[in-house]
Amino acid sequence: MIIAILIVIMYKCENSKWEILGIKDIIRGTVVGLILSTLLNIFEIYIPLTFGMLLLVPITVGLMSLNPKFSCFAYVIPFTYFLGEILETFNLFIPLFHLPYREFIVLIGFLHLVEGIFVIKYGSENAKAAPLFNGQAIVKGTAMKKFWPVPLVIFITSNGTLIPLYTILGYADHTHYDAKEKSRYMGKMVLIYGIFVLIIGWLAFERVLSLGLSLLMLPLGHELIFFINYLPLNSSTKIKKFQ
Repeated sequence: MIIAILIVIMYKCENSKWEILGIKDIIRGTVVGLILSTLLNIFEIYIPLTFGMLLLVPITVGLMSLNPKFSCFAYVIPFTYFLGEILETFNLFIPLFHLPYREFIVLIGFLHLVEGIFVIKYGSENAKAAPLFNGQAIVKGTAMKKFWPVPLVIFITSNGTLIPLYTILGYADHTHYDAKEKSRYMGKMVLIYGIFVLIIGWLAFERVLSLGLSLLMLPLGHELIFFINYLPLNSSTKIKKFQ
């Protein structure tokens, strides 16, 4: 219920059709989350809830204060791992840093896979006109922002009880071109990244890749998505100056 209220508040701030959009995306995210949880349970991918998991909260907040994109687990999980490794080199062994990193890699892959599909299909649904600077002049552009709450029933307690937790997938972008074309293009990039991370996760589980190298590839791949996002699209849509 709290997640549903949060999503509604987010949409109320962004669009006059927030009631319909909010309800639709809550339903979409919930259905996909249940399917994703079932798949992860079938493959026996579980993440134990430990006291050390609380460490991710201040790390996420701290990274987000530097840049909102760093709140993504593709940055948080590798940062946590390498911070723990650095502390251990100084003989500062802290058990809180011993987290199920391989399971997190798989989870990150699946979440980006889902996000990519959502962005392809619904990324431009909440688009609205906005003035943008293209490097030479202020032009007519489009801003997009979407949220999807995804329940995950893969977290377990010490006695084996499954605990449902929510994560919120988000997509924010802007473009000088057609919004649907841009969201589909970037959705495909996120989808490819999700598949890439799942392959990395599988290789990490099979011990083909070291854990450190596997985690390092997550933020590097994510940064590649942002780099691609800044490249101009091959679009026939004309750019109009903002009046």
